[in-house]
Amino acid sequence: MNKQSLLFQTTKKERVAYCLFFLGQNILWGYAGYVETFLTDVGISAAVAAAILLVPKLWDAVNDVFFGYIVDRHLFKNGQRFIPWVRIGTAAIGITTVALFAIPKSMGQTGKVVWFLVAYILFDMCYTILDAPAYAVTTVMTSDVDERTSIIAGGKLWAMVGGVVATVLVPLLRPLLGWFAACVVFVAVSVVLMVPMLFHVKERHNGAAQAAQTPGFGDMLHYLKNNKVLIVSLVAMLLLGLASLEQKMAIYMGRICLGQENTATLVAGAAAIAVIIVSAVVPALARRWDKFYVLCAGLAFAVVMDVAAYFVGYDNLVFAIVMTMLKCSGLGFWSVVIYMLIADTVEYGTYKTGTRAAGISFSLQTCVAKLKNGLIGSVVLLSLSAVGFVEGENAIQPEGVADGVWALFCLFPAAGFAAALVILLLFYKLRTKDVQIMSRYNNGELSRQEAETLLCAKYGPAGER
Repeated sequence: MNKQSLLFQTTKKERVAYCLFFLGQNILWGYAGYVETFLTDVGISAAVAAAILLVPKLWDAVNDVFFGYIVDRHLFKNGQRFIPWVRIGTAAIGITTVALFAIPKSMGQTGKVVWFLVAYILFDMCYTILDAPAYAVTTVMTSDVDERTSIIAGGKLWAMVGGVVATVLVPLLRPLLGWFAACVVFVAVSVVLMVPMLFHVKERHNGAAQAAQTPGFGDMLHYLKNNKVLIVSLVAMLLLGLASLEQKMAIYMGRICLGQENTATLVAGAAAIAVIIVSAVVPALARRWDKFYVLCAGLAFAVVMDVAAYFVGYDNLVFAIVMTMLKCSGLGFWSVVIYMLIADTVEYGTYKTGTRAAGISFSLQTCVAKLKNGLIGSVVLLSLSAVGFVEGENAIQPEGVADGVWALFCLFPAAGFAAALVILLLFYKLRTKDVQIMSRYNNGELSRQEAETLLCAKYGPAGER
């Protein structure tokens, strides 16, 4: 370990606090993910709920990237760039989340819609203020790349645990406490877990140096224009995210197909187990085979299991849960590997343009992630409306709705995964061994001519330095 690595090495307390932050954040985010069900429970029709969920996303399309620009250029008086934003976001996100689930059932339809739109836009903005700097702070916690990677990996692991905790506990606690009281409990636990990061994580890098690394607007456009594999990755990520509707539909599955809401815990638990198991084995598979092929094989397997699950049906609870676990393996593959591909596109973009724009790449990834999280709720609600779903917490569903819900649960993911697989096979040509060569060139270990020779010029010339 070099001298600089020792200088910027983080403490165990910092790393634990960082992981706890993402555990808490994703427990809160997991509860907020049930907002579609909440809207139909308070009497808003599925079609109207789907429409109003889309409105805030018009702002969100630019919100993440614009806020990232502000964060990179604003230095607080205490010399920090990121942690003050995380503190502001942590204080605000709890309030706005509670407001989101405080819509009175007695209020008229118009009032409910207005309440929701105001609360959701504020919630979404606060989440951006919280989320983007929380990831960005890793760039100033340590200058050691390996240590930074370890910190991010730990945060993502505990984020996944937080999502699983919410997915499993919401269907159990929500019927007992109601939407509002359950929200207060989840928010309180989440904020307590997030607080340690606000006081223990330290920023160590020089702010001016960080700002100097930010590319200009012209550089950004040039980088994006010449980084087609990034665009392909983002399109695939969006399709895969929209197709992964199992957790969003868990409560509807429990209520309509399996007969009881609490069976949604089994559905969500099966999906969570599949994701955790696959996420654990993907790194080992990627070390043995190119991660692109690992992703494609995983997606193909998931498509086959989706179709098989549809024909197995939902009459037998055990078979339905087992098939749910198998079909949800695809979520584990793409949710891990797609982020690896996006990281590879940073090296590709740098090689092609001479501009290193990791911030732009990952801010676009964040934007797409939030976009698909917003759109998937509308997709689920519109799809339910199409099969004849009747809103209302205790509504009796017409004949045929259960079969329609099961078809959506199985065949919609199959179609989305198949479409993403075709796009990746046709347009994503970047491979791991080539990325390694590009990385060596980007780091100055290879000359321009050596890199192009090793790559056989199949990606075109390297960018000017």
